[in-house]
Amino acid sequence: MPRILPRVVDVSLVVLGALLPLWINTSNESYDRTFDGLLVAFAAALALSVFPACGIYRSIQRSSFLRLLVKTLLSWSVVQGGSILLLHLLGRHDVLLSSWFLDWTIASGIALVAVHAMARAAIRFSGSVIRVPVEANSMSYSPSTLASVSHIQAASSRLKRTFDLVVASLLLVILSPVFLLIALLIVRDGGPAIFGHLRVGREGKLFRCLKFRSMVPDADIVLQTLLARDPVARAEWEREHKLKNDVRITAVGQFLRRTSLDELPQLLNVLRGEMSLVGPRPIVTDELARYGQDATYYLAVKPGMTGLWQVSGRNDTDYPTRVSLDVTYIRNWTFLVDLRILLKTVDVVVNGRGAY
Repeated sequence: MPRILPRVVDVSLVVLGALLPLWINTSNESYDRTFDGLLVAFAAALALSVFPACGIYRSIQRSSFLRLLVKTLLSWSVVQGGSILLLHLLGRHDVLLSSWFLDWTIASGIALVAVHAMARAAIRFSGSVIRVPVEANSMSYSPSTLASVSHIQAASSRLKRTFDLVVASLLLVILSPVFLLIALLIVRDGGPAIFGHLRVGREGKLFRCLKFRSMVPDADIVLQTLLARDPVARAEWEREHKLKNDVRITAVGQFLRRTSLDELPQLLNVLRGEMSLVGPRPIVTDELARYGQDATYYLAVKPGMTGLWQVSGRNDTDYPTRVSLDVTYIRNWTFLVDLRILLKTVDVVVNGRGAY
């Protein structure tokens, strides 16, 4: 399951590369005449076999940039070679010699190289993400320390907010086809695509944290029934506020959670100023008591889509460790730390570590 996400991204790039010439050349009727959706589907399916066979996904993890570049271009050439052979066998020389086919080949090739290079850079650079020893029993700080942290946060809040707005806006535009596809898959059971659950924000203000719905429509009823008859599940829920084997999660929801795609709507929370790209994980009101004196730290900043907890084991960590990681992030915050956590998040999401 964790290996599916890179393949989904690559297939999306193949399809978007085919559509891009049509969007750019809307006045050119020859593009509309030669565009072949079945050919694009064939190339996308072929890429799902060729790219892993050529070792692209292993190269993203370990190889040099040059080797990754060569493998990406070679793999895409093999895919388009298959497309050329198919067009020749079908006698579709009009498509084969068209400007649309050439533009598609170039556009998708550039996009694949760029995305693979960025993924490799993210994995390499994220190796230096901060790692701070965690001591769950030493989580009490003086008001003077908190005032110092708040001052540091306030001094750089404008930079952080600007970065949040720019990146969130770009991601929403780029990922809009993914949003649409996920929404269509979710609503098939008759429920809404997106739901908002109340979370505690900065200064204790409640807001609706948006997610793609990954559970059945009557999830609350299913949960209460389960907790009433299963003492083991009830103990896990009371301890973690989460179930590892959650019967409420749909098949689509399982995929979304494993790949963290269910959290994409939180980009809207970022635009609205309720969340940041990086910060403590958003919690419900009942969880605030478990922070103890460190709740003041949590309330001093905006919760984030990702954070130190997410790249340090995520659901594989116990609750005191989660709290300590949140406090550690706030006390040691710098803009460079945010960048490193964002890059590390790419590696964590691709490999699916700690997600369920």
